[in-house]
Amino acid sequence: MRCPQCGRWNRSTLPQCFYCGAALPVPEENPAVPKAPADAPQPSGSIIYSVTDDGQGTSPQPDQRDALAREMQSFHIRRKRGEEEQQRIRQEVAQDGLAPTTRSVRIETEPTPIYTDPETEEPENTVPEGITRPGAIPAPKFTRNIPHYGEPSDFSESRPIYGAEPRGRISGRPAARSRRYMHMYGLRRFFPYLAILLVVCGALYCGYRFLLEPLLNREEVSLQDQVEIIPSLLGDMAAHTIRIPAEEGAQIYIKELRKSYIATGGYAEMTVADYTWYELNNDIEDETMEVTLTPYIKTSAGEQKLMDVITYTIEIPLSPLLLVTPDSTYLEVSTSPFNIRFKVEQNSTVFINGEDYSSYVNTQDGYISYNAQVMPIGNNNIEIVVNCQYYRQNRKVITLYRAPQDIPLELSATLGDTSANQFMTIRGTTLPGATLVIESDYQNLDTSEMASYGNFSFEAVFNKIGNNTIVITAAKDGLSATLKKNIYYVPYASTYTPKAWPMNAEGYLDYLNNTATRVARTQIYECIGTITEIRSNKPQLALMDTGTAGSERLVLLENMSGETWEVGERYRVYADAYGVYDGKPRLVVRYTYAPRK
Repeated sequence: MRCPQCGRWNRSTLPQCFYCGAALPVPEENPAVPKAPADAPQPSGSIIYSVTDDGQGTSPQPDQRDALAREMQSFHIRRKRGEEEQQRIRQEVAQDGLAPTTRSVRIETEPTPIYTDPETEEPENTVPEGITRPGAIPAPKFTRNIPHYGEPSDFSESRPIYGAEPRGRISGRPAARSRRYMHMYGLRRFFPYLAILLVVCGALYCGYRFLLEPLLNREEVSLQDQVEIIPSLLGDMAAHTIRIPAEEGAQIYIKELRKSYIATGGYAEMTVADYTWYELNNDIEDETMEVTLTPYIKTSAGEQKLMDVITYTIEIPLSPLLLVTPDSTYLEVSTSPFNIRFKVEQNSTVFINGEDYSSYVNTQDGYISYNAQVMPIGNNNIEIVVNCQYYRQNRKVITLYRAPQDIPLELSATLGDTSANQFMTIRGTTLPGATLVIESDYQNLDTSEMASYGNFSFEAVFNKIGNNTIVITAAKDGLSATLKKNIYYVPYASTYTPKAWPMNAEGYLDYLNNTATRVARTQIYECIGTITEIRSNKPQLALMDTGTAGSERLVLLENMSGETWEVGERYRVYADAYGVYDGKPRLVVRYTYAPRK
């Protein structure tokens, strides 16, 4: 049947539309459908028209689904009547004082939406607590007399009968327990098992990682991996601290040291100086050395056994040897002898070209002077070997180069390398009858003994402060020899400092504007200021700020005064002009003093 409101088709037996719930029109009676009993509703049947095989017409046939609809409607009617009859019986029984059944019975139905009458449908459990709904009688409690054994019952114990429950509802749908059971077939069912599995796996892993694995690997870890070796100092000398793990109170004996150590705090600790291993070996030249310790353990129970060997590497320092003159291992010279000066530690053993000079060490505070004969043959090698206690052997070879000569030409062995006077007497010798030529400035040449002995002398004139080179050439029979000698000339302070100009704002500007003239005249300047930066240390090359507050005047100074400067300190220096560097005056300092107060 077609719904007049939504236009959809419904069964003719339905009183309401299956889709929108609107009332359907009552169909006309069909004689082919049998009538229902008088006390039952009269459903109307439906007829299905089918086309015959020849296609000439249709023949009516009953619909089997109508019979099923009638049976369902009859079932709902009978169920409703049964519920009404049960309610009536319970009311009568309650009035007579008899106990109800102990089984929970629902007194309300839950019909399907299709066959429910909206006007007669009763809400589900809408009565508030404490208000009695008509027809709903609470389950009473009954008492039971329990007599003592052998005695008449003189008291009564009131308790509910086992199994009595409040009356509930009987529903056509599955109970709540059944719904929870059905939910366990979903994804939620596996969450508890998954959580338990993760907890068990984590516990097993932690047990293996922190309990079982250390026990299994305890035997595999060697003592070398467990021992702690820490570099340290012992009496200002390099040493190593060794910490061997052992039981509390255990005694560790070291074979090489011939000493025993007690373990405290889980370790037996010892500090061994590095020189212990090479103190008696004076010929050692290797920079490093591998050390071996053989420990024995004796526990508090008296058990003694050999432990694993412990090895570590130490560095062996060189015996101290500081070159003063020359300050490098290679130098070109033109005269003989050449004075070599160096410094060693006290009580050191010193050999120069195989000759023992150790007796001079302590008498001169460790300074050794040696006059080396430098022959005009090219390289002259001087070997210095120093052995100091607690150090390894230090060996240095100083090479002094002197150009080969065709004829001999020598200067006096007493000739120095420095001079505070502008004139210096130079004496020398060559072949008798040779011709002598002096290329540097000189005066008062004496060649009276040249013909017989080859001796000569003259006075060298120093025209500049600093190094002045003396050049002498001797020739005979087509053969010649040239000799060069550097003399470091610095006047005495009483002569040098009065000639200084102040490096103030005017002097600073004048130096930059007339650099060539000031350098040619070797102009002397007085610089007072603070050292702001050290550029190099051999020799010291530093920046000094000679300006006043609010102005900066930087000069670059080369320290040839013999004093050592420090950054941030203020000095008064006397220096002579040398040039310009990076837009700043550059000077060579000859004397250093504290600033005037």
